[in-house]
Amino acid sequence: MTTELQARLSTFVQWCHAHILGDEKGEAQIFLDQFFRAFGHGGFKEAGATCETRIKNEKNKTSFADLVWRPVVLIEMKKRGENLGKHYSQAFTYWTRLVPDRPNMVILCNFDEFWIYDFNSQMDSPVDIVKLIDLPHRFGPLTFLLPQPIAPVFGNHQETVTRQAADKLAHLFKSLVGRGVDRALAQRFSLQALMALFAEDIGLIEKYFFARLLEDCNTPEASYDLLGRLFMEMNTPGNTPGGRFKGIPYFNGGLFSSPAQIELHQEEVMLLREAAKFDWSKVRPEIFGVIFEHSMDADERRAFGAHYTSPLDIMKVVGPTIVEPWTQKIESAKTLSELERLLLKIENFKVLDPACGSGNFLYITYRELKRLEARIYERMGTYKSIDSSQRPMGFLSTRNFFGIDINPFAVELAKVTMMLAHKLAIDELHIQEQALPLDNLDANFYSGDALINPSGQQTPWPDACVIVGNPPFLGAKLLKPKQGVEYVRRLRKAYPEVPGMADLCVYWLWRAERHLRPTTSVEWEIGRAGLVGTQNIRNNASRVGGLDHITAVGTIVDAVQNQPWSGEAAVHVSIVNWIKTKEIELIPKVRRLWFEHKKQKSTSKAKTENDIAHKFELDMREVDNINSSLSDQLDISSAVRLVCNINPPIAFQGITPGHKAFVLSEAERNSLPKPELVLTSPYLVGDEVLGGVAERRYLLNFEKRTVLEAKSYPFAFQRIEKRVLPDRIAAAEKGKDDAGIMRPHHRQFLERWWQLSWARAEMVSVISPLNRYIACSRVTKRPIFFFVNAAIQPGDALQVFCLSDDYSFGILQSAVHYDWFHAKCSNMKVDPRYSSESIFDTFPWPQKPLLSQIRAVAEAGRKIREVRNNALKAVEGGLRNLYSTFDLPGENPLRTAHLELDRLVKKAYGFSEKDDLKEKLFMLNQQIDEENRDGAISNGPGLPKQFSDDPFFISEDAFGD
Repeated sequence: MTTELQARLSTFVQWCHAHILGDEKGEAQIFLDQFFRAFGHGGFKEAGATCETRIKNEKNKTSFADLVWRPVVLIEMKKRGENLGKHYSQAFTYWTRLVPDRPNMVILCNFDEFWIYDFNSQMDSPVDIVKLIDLPHRFGPLTFLLPQPIAPVFGNHQETVTRQAADKLAHLFKSLVGRGVDRALAQRFSLQALMALFAEDIGLIEKYFFARLLEDCNTPEASYDLLGRLFMEMNTPGNTPGGRFKGIPYFNGGLFSSPAQIELHQEEVMLLREAAKFDWSKVRPEIFGVIFEHSMDADERRAFGAHYTSPLDIMKVVGPTIVEPWTQKIESAKTLSELERLLLKIENFKVLDPACGSGNFLYITYRELKRLEARIYERMGTYKSIDSSQRPMGFLSTRNFFGIDINPFAVELAKVTMMLAHKLAIDELHIQEQALPLDNLDANFYSGDALINPSGQQTPWPDACVIVGNPPFLGAKLLKPKQGVEYVRRLRKAYPEVPGMADLCVYWLWRAERHLRPTTSVEWEIGRAGLVGTQNIRNNASRVGGLDHITAVGTIVDAVQNQPWSGEAAVHVSIVNWIKTKEIELIPKVRRLWFEHKKQKSTSKAKTENDIAHKFELDMREVDNINSSLSDQLDISSAVRLVCNINPPIAFQGITPGHKAFVLSEAERNSLPKPELVLTSPYLVGDEVLGGVAERRYLLNFEKRTVLEAKSYPFAFQRIEKRVLPDRIAAAEKGKDDAGIMRPHHRQFLERWWQLSWARAEMVSVISPLNRYIACSRVTKRPIFFFVNAAIQPGDALQVFCLSDDYSFGILQSAVHYDWFHAKCSNMKVDPRYSSESIFDTFPWPQKPLLSQIRAVAEAGRKIREVRNNALKAVEGGLRNLYSTFDLPGENPLRTAHLELDRLVKKAYGFSEKDDLKEKLFMLNQQIDEENRDGAISNGPGLPKQFSDDPFFISEDAFGD
């Protein structure tokens, strides 16, 4: 195969030399057709590719991509001799909009070179460059184009190099700390060694100088003397005049202000020698983030919510918040004076990341702003001759960037990242700036809590035009366990506007909105921000504390509803970019809303690590408005909890045992003495119904008996004393705060260790008079409701509705309630979660249904259960498996029954088939709330009171009968 491929590629190269002049418009398609033939296709059309593919841009205009072959490759052609590096941003923009089945690879080609990009893993540089003349023997990077694709081999895949290099330094750091070296000294040594490794490969010191020094580190004493002396010389102003370190320049008084000296063990020297073998000019600065992650204990990472952010995800903030507004201004400037004003603005442009970690957001922001600055000079050159060596003083520098982080090592990493960014920008843009000494950024970056200072006041933030970043991921329920009760008390006192049940990142959203510059009539004075948050920022208390404040005074211009995160955290996130103004003339007419589009399974045999890591892609919709729920649909976030739904209480979370010892198998239950069986009840977690699990469970419950009363049941008591008590003692000890004080909930559980964690006594009392109740899973994409015999205790995985009639079942199981559920639910990772407070309590029930309509809904609900029960006699796997057929094509009795129920429920509400259900329900919610405030009595959940005694509505079927 290789010989045939090489022959075809040789023929293609010869054909190009004979027939191709390099005209982008006239020759691109014929060139690409022959290119595909050379790789074994009948042509690009025969392969399934299309040319001149339409792509909508941000101004809602149509652009045309030269060739798109989904999901393999996007190819963009430029004229012969064109510098392809200038066009990667255009290719990247096209690539982001090519969904579904976004191509895995992108190629820029000027007829003489193929620049190959993998934007999923490497943003700003190609993973390889292949010259046309070398194609017959350098086809390895392009083998993904073959009819039977082969995994490509790239010569510049920087992610691979970066991770391997990071591992060497991470292992070095862990070795130093592991043998007792002071942690701060080990961190400082690692950073100084890191800069030395970069320095010899990017031209700051003589090539191989550090590597040769390491070869002479044959004893611990030699490593202490030689490496320590190098770091000293890097901290000494001027160039070293002579000796072994002759020519070593002054770096600065920041990073090297305290040169690190350590006697290294031989295996540690070997790690540095192996690290020095890498080409550090190809190591991405995101390495600092990886080292940062690896240098922190796992518990410390979780407590601070610290996580690595990929460049692709960083650009989802930096692009819309910084790059696109600046690009629009630069490209639309029509005079030299306009460009000169922009140059002055960009040179005074300040950026803040108040949770900067290792500085990746600020590094990429700096890089993009330097490119924009270069573009201003380039455009100025069309009006007058500009000597790049004679730039005016005051150009954009790393001193325009500010960062705060609670971890001191992170701050030192961020400084180093930004120092390196300066030198790399000089090399990329060929600008006449001095690389050394490095900027001293001690005044720009500082370590501390970005939210509250030691006195309990809000921490001051530096002034900035733009705020970007990725604040910590920590849910509201983990705040006290991870940060301590006293810290949370001080935090909430300092930020009373943020609800107590808001995620930690919400405090950054609230603070960023308050810190941004106030609105003026000058666009460049508008505060802009882009932040990543847990996906819960668009729901419930988190939304109220953050995005509601933002949309009250500002405008969301670009947002990602929900996506899996790129780092180690197994979470889903939302991304929001906004401007602090509502002035129509200053707001983009079109806003962009990104949402997750699931990738189909690839049939390609050329599986790469990147294919496995990226199983999703984002689709984009241009919209007129993005609300605080990060949606362009009707904003129902202001729907209120209805008095008639809450009083009396109807919806509950099931019982939380708190320890598996309280849950008995049938055999364990039967082994108890008969007098102790009174303590047990049938127990349901939901898998029995939804998953078809045959296991019977029982709940052991001492209820409110004292410890002495519980001890009178010796067998059951011994089980709990032996298994539960030790675990609750251990949890209480582990959960003590820094002062050794036991946290309240641990103390509470320990004081009643023989009792269930949450027995839901109120729920049990409401269920008791009923013959059955309704339940569904609390975490579910499609709520499936079912009746449960009231003698069975529901587990905490279930949402319980203390309603026993068929009409209520029909309303809850209908599409009307389903739409409200999806509009109001919160999420556990990617799966929606039923919350009674936000969903059931705000859900308006039909207000004036006729008796005939109520009976019809009840009968339709019975029909659904009849179809389900009959099907389950032949289909294993429970209701969840049964409903997996719901969206499959073809006749389906279950779907037919649901459609009939939906029709009848809409009729009971007085809705038409064309009505927007969410809009109608929201209006009804507001109407009922207004009536309740005026003293009127509305129809709440369940049967209208005048029919509550009608036996017609209470059938007998229920799980457990």
